Amino acid sequence: MWRYCLAALAATRYIGWSPMFSVTSIRGLLLSSAIFITHLWSKNLQRQQRVRPDVVLKRETDLKFALVECKASSFGVATEQAIQARTFLLLADEPLAEALGLSPEQIQASILAYALPARESARLEATLSRLSNELRRHHLPAGDSTMIGLDIDSWDVRVVFDWSGSQFFSIAPGSHPVMRVQPGDDPRPLYFIPYDPDVHQSPEENLFCKRILFERIHSAVLAAVGRASLQTNLTLNINNLLNDATFGMFGLWENRESLKHMQRMCRQLITALSRAVNKEVSNSLIYEPPEDLKVVLSDPHQHHQVLAAIERFSCESMDLREPPMPDLFDDLFDA
Repeated sequence: MWRYCLAALAATRYIGWSPMFSVTSIRGLLLSSAIFITHLWSKNLQRQQRVRPDVVLKRETDLKFALVECKASSFGVATEQAIQARTFLLLADEPLAEALGLSPEQIQASILAYALPARESARLEATLSRLSNELRRHHLPAGDSTMIGLDIDSWDVRVVFDWSGSQFFSIAPGSHPVMRVQPGDDPRPLYFIPYDPDVHQSPEENLFCKRILFERIHSAVLAAVGRASLQTNLTLNINNLLNDATFGMFGLWENRESLKHMQRMCRQLITALSRAVNKEVSNSLIYEPPEDLKVVLSDPHQHHQVLAAIERFSCESMDLREPPMPDLFDDLFDA
């Protein structure tokens, strides 16, 4: 439930970061330096040659970069996650510029940040400390790291910064409320990215998050048709709809397979939406592969009918358990 909370914090001014960090990429691929990989191999240290941090943050004013991983819990040194963390610690130092395809002078400071439940922070901090000491014993660079604790109580969603995080992000250490929560509220609909194909979820959680994403896309279509000029056909783009549904985060996603999966899901929704609306107003929604949905608004009466039909559509009428299937349009998106 904690994934992309930090992306939300970075893209808003809830806690007054000034100047603000911005999201530069989501799940972007980082390649480890061949020199360091060879050194790790010679020391029998397990590592990953390719890693994808959940989020990369940048502050333009002082060229600070943060590699951000969002976890539901801490982990120990003898785990698969620790192998990934060792690689992130290595990259969060001098090799980061090369991994991001930048020159060394384009990065003035960097850090590895883990966002996780606040109660898990101390254990993960101990794990990262052991991994960092291990790298330094073998004369390898180890970047700075910080824990960003996330907590939800009866009234607030709160973020907790430790000392190293407060120094890097220029915010006071301690707990900061970022959002009011009414008793019984479920914060998941507030996620910037409600559904992430890279995340392993329970079947129930997967369906819930998928429905939230579909409802946001549906709302984006409804809003666009509502704003449209009278007697003007409207063309909606799949990527733009996904960007609207994720508050601009979709355009920063770098994992191509995940992008394709999300595009398939959007096509799945607009196909169902078109079928339902066209039963009421014939040939009013036309899917034009691979990326566009054409909305025919020939006169004020049809505009009203189409808008009402779109509004009546419910994502719950779809079989959310049906996975989006790969098709020939995947390759057209890459063209």
